[in-house]
Amino acid sequence: MTMWPCRSCIGKTKTKKREKTPFPFSLLLFAFFFYYLFRISSVLCVFFFLSFPYFFFFLRAYNIRCTHTKAMSSVENIPVSIPEMETLCEKKEAAVTTLLQKVLSQYGNVYPPQFMKCANEEDRRILAYKYLKARSWKVSDSMEMIKENMTFRAKHDADHMNLFPCVFPLRGFDEEDLCRTIQDPYTEKQRWTELCYLATAPYYSAGYHYWDKEGHPVLYDFCGRSDLKGLFKSIGAITPVGDQAKDTILRYHLYMNLVQERLVKYADAKSVERGGRRILGVTAVLNAEGLSWGMINSQSLDVLRETIRMDQKYFPEALHRLIVINCPSFVTHAYSLIRGSLDKNTQQKIIFCEKAYSMELLKKIVDEDKIPVFLGGSCSCSGGCLPGIDSECRSLADAPFPVPRTEYVSIAAGKRHTIEFLLQPDEEAQWEFRCTKSWGGQATEIGFRAVFASQDDVDTGDSFWTNPTVGSQRTSGSLYGLLEVSSSFRELKSEKMEMDRDRFVAKVCGTLKLEWDNHSSWLQTKYLQLRVIKT
Repeated sequence: MTMWPCRSCIGKTKTKKREKTPFPFSLLLFAFFFYYLFRISSVLCVFFFLSFPYFFFFLRAYNIRCTHTKAMSSVENIPVSIPEMETLCEKKEAAVTTLLQKVLSQYGNVYPPQFMKCANEEDRRILAYKYLKARSWKVSDSMEMIKENMTFRAKHDADHMNLFPCVFPLRGFDEEDLCRTIQDPYTEKQRWTELCYLATAPYYSAGYHYWDKEGHPVLYDFCGRSDLKGLFKSIGAITPVGDQAKDTILRYHLYMNLVQERLVKYADAKSVERGGRRILGVTAVLNAEGLSWGMINSQSLDVLRETIRMDQKYFPEALHRLIVINCPSFVTHAYSLIRGSLDKNTQQKIIFCEKAYSMELLKKIVDEDKIPVFLGGSCSCSGGCLPGIDSECRSLADAPFPVPRTEYVSIAAGKRHTIEFLLQPDEEAQWEFRCTKSWGGQATEIGFRAVFASQDDVDTGDSFWTNPTVGSQRTSGSLYGLLEVSSSFRELKSEKMEMDRDRFVAKVCGTLKLEWDNHSSWLQTKYLQLRVIKT
């Protein structure tokens, strides 16, 4: 998501004279990369700041002597009100009209779902404005963005997805009234989104809490307290076999963006009701205290690239402004190096504030009774303003339903991995796995064997693991092959394969053994993503 314009909020900078040093081309590429990071959604701004250490690594490597530039904002110069659509000139108003005409023409004189769900023509003009602003007021480019977005939204059912009740807290917002106002369904929490929230909450604290003085929903993000290593491990445990943690994060990120989209729509409707201004985005408050070099890795950067791509292509202009409080000096230092690469509107959107003035700035933009106590305000919500900061947060252990866990096992050359458990009559075991040459890499074969023996065979000590009988039978016509045991002792499966998904129903009490064997490899370790469930 790109960023909304406001008047200048960044103080003047002063830089000491320094010797000229050749500026390497690789740093220009980094500046170009960070330029796009400035234009992402509020939810992902944290990754931008976590990426700064890599930028400084290149600076040190080339021995560039830069004098620290203080780019902190002066609180008295920061406006409470930021103009948006009311500043449009006649030329831009005409561009909005032209784009809407092209949308109608493209879709057979019927607006596509995102435009159709707008309450009136003025709301459609605001939506068209967002697309134009995201594409520098080029009508043809904006039309291409709309076509791509409509395809994306149709694929993911974005305009009809059940989002409420929301799985993460929306403090201060009546979700049932929200759904009535914007005509969205209020049904029940979706299991997959609730799982994602429970996997995320203990490791990353962020959430919506009331609104600013103008009515924009406020997102508080405590990126400095995040545990990215724990986050990826927790997300990996709920990721389906065959997918990566990144896939689960992107799916949940889409859900979060859609909730934010509806939240802004609701805040706008309420503002119009009371005769206030139009609300087009959220105010994000990013607490940068605690950010460090060690909070970034290649996995998070990979997720960052994909989320930037999603936000820029499919969620234009969703952020009203970004306020970075308790800002470490290295953040503004790095910003001063790339500031010239950003257009003025983008520069004027971002507010940096050092710790000494952060609370003063926050109270200028948000009423004190809407600011959590732990940030210097007077709000103490029942259940906590922000779970994980001033209250306990739920985790996967608190899920109201069984949670299938995905395991990640590395099997060295010449080694094997075994799982075995007791099954009662009519109990079912399900397994699913995928073997790769590296985590998330190319698939490769591994020896897999599934053997069942009745309890009588186990008690008599028969060596059924090494002397199996003939193979089992399968049913057809389902996602799983159904393996049924009619005798007391059976080898169900024994072959090399890259992946498998199957289930087994025991007819008698006995032990099921699943074995993955890498004895055929001399040197290569193989990596197994697997999920085994007993029901």
